[in-house]
Amino acid sequence: MLTAHSGRHNRGEAELTAYQDLRNDQWVLKARGAFDAATTSLLEQALDQACQAQASRIVIDCSAVTFADIAFLRALLGTDADGTRVVLAAPSLAVCRLLDATENSGRFGVA
Repeated sequence: MLTAHSGRHNRGEAELTAYQDLRNDQWVLKARGAFDAATTSLLEQALDQACQAQASRIVIDCSAVTFADIAFLRALLGTDADGTRVVLAAPSLAVCRLLDATENSGRFGVA
């Protein structure tokens, strides 16, 4: 299953691509661009879809995220509350700063 979503806001553009890896019972999401309250719904929808599919693990490639605010973190924490293992692959500097500033850097697996 492959889905692609995009959205625009005043800081630029955000894109999210998600697919289900049936061999490994996981979902892989690739996030690119700036994620704030106006665009994080893209991430929330994909995470909800993965949780409804009862994925054992969600891998989020954050290497191309140029901006992430508290809305982005809230989306991640909501998935964590569902008991689904969330792994951040190659988190960008923007994501690392957000996690460090909110004392959540050790909360998610990092690949």
